Amino acid sequence: MLAMNSGAIDAYTFLQHGQVFVGLQTGNFILLGMSLSKLAGFKSLRYLFSILMFALGVVFIKHLQASRYKERNIKRIILIIDVILLIIVGILANILSDIFIVGLLAIAAAAQFQEFKLMNGNPFNPLMMTGNLRKLLDNFYSFLRFKNVKSRRIAIDTCLVLFCFILGSLIMGLLTNVFDKYAIFLNVLIIFSVLLITNKN
Repeated sequence: MLAMNSGAIDAYTFLQHGQVFVGLQTGNFILLGMSLSKLAGFKSLRYLFSILMFALGVVFIKHLQASRYKERNIKRIILIIDVILLIIVGILANILSDIFIVGLLAIAAAAQFQEFKLMNGNPFNPLMMTGNLRKLLDNFYSFLRFKNVKSRRIAIDTCLVLFCFILGSLIMGLLTNVFDKYAIFLNVLIIFSVLLITNKN
């Protein structure tokens, strides 16, 4: 669900708010370099702002992680912060400027990226699909060649992450055709569902 959220949120900002990513900062670095090469200084600010707000989000969550809160509460706090930011964006989608919306969503993406790092006890990345693709192929090969059962489990989990990331961006692409900027409420539903599951556990 978190991978689905990542795919959806980046598709949303790319389609609705100036073709900027809020989670896939590698893409923003590339777009920043390309815009600077064309001397499009003002245009490059949108990519730089997303990068800076993502960095701010990582530092903020790192501060929370180092605070007095217990680990099980941190996950809930971060999910609540994400839901609040997503609701603000959804309600004010046609009022706030694109750059401000991108900034809020970059903080939300950074929060998720910084806190949720494990899946079934193995490293998990809800944002970087290049690394996940390499991980999938590496573990799939280990399973086929060496019959490593753990590698098979990791390969299946990673395949699920890749599928859900694509599914999130696909659904968002369809929803933006109907709901325009209000399609962000898909992410509210996803994160709220994760929050409910976390509270139940």
